[in-house]
Amino acid sequence: MTFVEWSDDFKVGNRDIDIEHWGLFALVNDLADKVHLGAGDSSIAVTIDALVGYVDAHFEREEELMKECGYPDFDDHLEAHHRLRGSVEYFHNYYRDTPEKFPYEDFLEFLKEWLTRHIMKVDMAYVPYLKNTATDPS
Repeated sequence: MTFVEWSDDFKVGNRDIDIEHWGLFALVNDLADKVHLGAGDSSIAVTIDALVGYVDAHFEREEELMKECGYPDFDDHLEAHHRLRGSVEYFHNYYRDTPEKFPYEDFLEFLKEWLTRHIMKVDMAYVPYLKNTATDPS
């Protein structure tokens, strides 16, 4: 089942970032599949842990890219990443502390909304500044 659908509309033009964005979609879909199929807590925990680690690593690379290309709204984007990290960490801790009460559907909807909105609005704002970075030729 595809919970959140990837399309080329989400590409920012940097091959590495586009691959990472696709990876985020894959992790969210994996989590949705596990939740909807009734996977065990340990399996779901592995995916949530992977998602948290992936988000941190992706944000670090994206922030470095924005610095390299001289993105003028870097501080605002950094603040958006900080807020998003905080929300993901909140859900991560909630799951770790009380998996039996975890609001799976709320978390999945948050991830879907965040992922699509953040890429299409916040990330697309730095695309014009990527001209001096490695871009996807397609």
